[in-house]
Amino acid sequence: MTAAVRWPASARYEVQDSAPGGLGFVQDLLNTASMGKPRQPDLLESLDAAEQWLKSSLATLTHVDSSAPPPHALDARGLGRLRSLREALRAALATGHGEEAAVAVAVPSIETTAAITLGTDGAQLHPRGKGVEGIRSYVLVQLAAATYADTMRRLKVCANPRCRGAFYDRSKNCSRLWHDVTTCGNTQNVRAYRARLKERGLSSPN
Repeated sequence: MTAAVRWPASARYEVQDSAPGGLGFVQDLLNTASMGKPRQPDLLESLDAAEQWLKSSLATLTHVDSSAPPPHALDARGLGRLRSLREALRAALATGHGEEAAVAVAVPSIETTAAITLGTDGAQLHPRGKGVEGIRSYVLVQLAAATYADTMRRLKVCANPRCRGAFYDRSKNCSRLWHDVTTCGNTQNVRAYRARLKERGLSSPN
């Protein structure tokens, strides 16, 4: 039996459901954000922290994808572009959650390039560029592949606004809202219950 892949940023939040293949790297990028309780640091806050995360996450990626981009040194501009990419993805995924079941998520526009090759399996996208541009291109390719395979809608951020941890929804009907129902789900349900009681002029039982 193949051992579970442990992504460094996602592991901080005890995220059990990792996306398959290279989409797991996209999920790990999302989970570099500062969230949780107690609050974890933002792994893209400084160049040193970002380089440490990137090196570790790319090393993990090599176990699931032989086309993983190589590690590289970051500069301030590259770090800024990584942050912008992460926030664009988080914002896009957050719009896919409401009171109803999850809906398909539109892939945000990413200004980067990818190569297209034609073979016996049809047209395929391949990442292009060096450094951060290679990373951004790789993310674009993974998002496009997931959209084509209809798995993009399974990559979500927790519906708890105090969490927003990224997880991969493996439920049959793709209806999960929480990265962990025993923590985020229960917390949100209790808040909603107390809010309903307050509207009715009642107090919650102890």
